[in-house]
Order: sequence, then structure tokens, then C-alpha cells
Amino acid sequence: WCFNDIDGHKLCIRSPTLIPTCILALLIGIFCSKNISKLPEKFSTRWLYQLTFFLFGMMMTSAGILHCFLGDPNKLLDPLRNSDTDSFLFLQLLFAIIVAGLTTNVAISFFFCGLCDINFLNPNSRSTSFLLIGSYFTVFVLWTLGILFQWSWIFYVLYLGVILFCCFTYLLTQLAIKSNHSALPALIVGGCYGAIGLCAVTFGEKYICKLEGPFWSQYIGPNFLWFLFSDVSMAFIFIYVIRANREKKVIIEKYHIDVEKNQE
Repeated sequence: WCFNDIDGHKLCIRSPTLIPTCILALLIGIFCSKNISKLPEKFSTRWLYQLTFFLFGMMMTSAGILHCFLGDPNKLLDPLRNSDTDSFLFLQLLFAIIVAGLTTNVAISFFFCGLCDINFLNPNSRSTSFLLIGSYFTVFVLWTLGILFQWSWIFYVLYLGVILFCCFTYLLTQLAIKSNHSALPALIVGGCYGAIGLCAVTFGEKYICKLEGPFWSQYIGPNFLWFLFSDVSMAFIFIYVIRANREKKVIIEKYHIDVEKNQE
């Protein structure tokens, strides 16, 4: 979709259907982060979950800007090979690194959430915070080098490998917490949506494009499914976190006792 302004400049939106999913993701990130902050103080991993959902909102917002307004990140390789550098290319590269780095770091955040939930790590310890920040920094450095030097393996390691490992580990940690079992269905549903979305944008990309055809795959193709299912997945994970960690309300029922009748 392209629009011309008064000066004749053209503004093109390359994947317009992604915009609603990115707006929804931003709302989910802000809403969930805010509501998690209201959980009981005894839930010591609260701040880490807040950070995770906030990063998700930022990641999807950045992805929307990259895919919809800055162009296809997969086409950045041609200018890099030709050493054709300009300000717009720099902006594309910057957002590509931000999106890729945040995607991996959201998964790493869930990994830390799980380890803190089972008390393997102390969420209130400075060493845990430094380890988390160090992991974030390392991921961004690796993505930057991988994109600039066109390392073919970087996608499979940091995008597929790390995400699958961290999310699967998080699921195992939650299964180990017996008190959370009643809330597990929401987590399992969320995990299924996330897995389907990841498969759609990786292994099933060609099949989906072939199934939908060249027209529909532009609007509801693999990227759209990945974005939409990510939103749904995070919404269900939020439901799980709330159900598993909210305070159990004690219900006190009042009974009328007839003293005179009992004396008889």
C-alpha cells in the first residue's frame, strides 16, 4: 500500500496486516506487565515477568516498523555485499538487530523466570541480574556480528535453537511446581500457539505460501501467522502466570446459630 503526500513523497506500507498484530502485542505487553506488578509481593519473580512481557511489546513494535515501513530484512544482504551503505540501510540494520535480539532475549527471559520459580536462581540477587544483562548483551553482539558478516548458522542457533531450548526449559520448570498444576492448561495452550507460529515462519513457510497462493500469502502468510500466534501465546501465558501466583482468597461463610434451640 503506497500513499503520496503533498510534496510528492511516497509512503509505502509493505505488510499492512501486520500492523494490527503489532499494536495488539504492544497493548498485551503494557497491560500484562502492569497487571503482573499487582501480584503478591511474595511472588519474587514478579519483576522478571514484568520485564519479559514489556520486552515482548517492544520487540513486536520494532518488528512492525521493520517489516511494514523499512522493508524486507531478508533483502539487506544485497546492499551489504555491494558495500552500499547509507542512512536508510543503517536504520534497517539497526531495527533488524533490535528485533532479532529482542526475540531471542524474550525467550532467555522466560528461561530465567523458570529457573527463579524453582529457586535455582535467586531473582533478588545481583548476580542473577548481572547474568541476565550479560546474556542480553551477548545475544545482541552475536546478532550484530551475524548479520554484518552474514553468518548462515546464526539464525538456526539464536533464533531456533535458543528459543526452543529456553521455552522448553521454562515448561519443564513449571511442571515441577506442583502448586501451579491447576493453571497449567493455559500455559500448554499458549505453548502450542507459540510452537505453531514458529513452525509457520520456519519449516512450514514454503508450504503455507504454496497453499495460500501469491495473493493471500502477502496478507495472511507465515509472518502474519507468526505475529498473531505470538500474541495469542503471550496472552495465554499471562493468564497462566496470574492464575498460578495470585493470592488464594479465603471465603468465610456466616451461619446463624439459634442459642435457645441448642440449649434444649
